Amino acid sequence: MATFSTAQDLFMPVGKDGHRMSYRLLGPSPSSSGKTPLVMLMGFRGTMDQWDPALIDPLAAQRPVILTDIPGVGRSEGSVPLSITEWAQSVVDLLIALRIPQVDVFGYSMGGCNAQMVALIAEEYSGGKVKVRRLVLAGTTPSDGPGVKRFKGQELEAFQRLAAAQTVEQQKEAFMNGFFGRCSEKSWAEGDKSWKRIAGARKEMMGHLGKEGSKRMGIAFAKFMGEGSLKKLKGLKIPVLIANGSQDLLLPTENSYLMYRMLPNAYLHLYPDSGHGFLYQYADHFSFLVNLFLDGEQSGGSFIPSKL
Repeated sequence: MATFSTAQDLFMPVGKDGHRMSYRLLGPSPSSSGKTPLVMLMGFRGTMDQWDPALIDPLAAQRPVILTDIPGVGRSEGSVPLSITEWAQSVVDLLIALRIPQVDVFGYSMGGCNAQMVALIAEEYSGGKVKVRRLVLAGTTPSDGPGVKRFKGQELEAFQRLAAAQTVEQQKEAFMNGFFGRCSEKSWAEGDKSWKRIAGARKEMMGHLGKEGSKRMGIAFAKFMGEGSLKKLKGLKIPVLIANGSQDLLLPTENSYLMYRMLPNAYLHLYPDSGHGFLYQYADHFSFLVNLFLDGEQSGGSFIPSKL
């Protein structure tokens, strides 16, 4: 059973262009486990190498996990699409090619925007070949609209540092400030541990996305904020787990609460003394919570969190 450190790089031609998308299969096979595969979508400039194994491995111990990079990111061919809807289409194209008819989707940060669109378009775009069963949105945001806290000041500065970072030292500084800023020394210490786990998990790691790809990601995100998911979220009936740190500097925590209020079947968990990197700071508990959400008791399709 493959773990984050041992999973092999796999490739599949997808879409009309036939560009190969890279992916990895972790955990048990769907047939042997009887569980729905969990597709995990990374955020801005990250590749599937930038996940923290302390989060991924407990998930893969319980279910099949699929890590992938959208076109133009990591080992995937092509250019980064200029809309997040196209990102979502590429994910659905991969699932069609892999003949996986039903998935759970986990999206982190900008990958959470991608995950929203996957959930919204999958069944119609695939002609019924792919359905999303449940959705996990971690440290993310809906598109712009009434009640959405806009990005300015410290939030915008933190994003710009992430976008500009080129050296490993700059990337670590942007990671620590953006993901663990506003938090205590204890939180920062956990962030440092997470950085070291990520850096040491794979023998051959891809660097963060370069300048041109990052620019294209920024354009796609700007389009999403203008014409993305907000109005459509109310129609999303599947169970959704929304989680964030209590003090997210990059994508304001207030927007997680807004999504919780808008979605008809959503659950919200905020972690104390944490920011955008909450899922790494609290990797043990959050992986437990996600597993419970995906596998826990059901009552009319509702998540029962009382076992926490």
